Amino acid sequence: MNILFAIREDDAGMWCICRAQTCLRNRLTLAQAITEARKLARDHHDRTGLTASVDLVSPEGTTRLGHYAHPSAEPDETAVA
Repeated sequence: MNILFAIREDDAGMWCICRAQTCLRNRLTLAQAITEARKLARDHHDRTGLTASVDLVSPEGTTRLGHYAHPSAEPDETAVA
């Protein structure tokens, strides 16, 4: 199971961190959102052992900013920290 933390820009030009349809943090700068999302994903992985990822979602596309998994859970991809 992969848990995804998505960073999205809101209508006011600030950034929020979402998990599924739930906003976990909002009104952040981009730097704050990246730092917080990586911390949330890393903590979730450490606590549960489940794979957790951080994606930056924009109109131009999606960029993977973090991926936390056990090495045996990585069949074809390299983990990014």
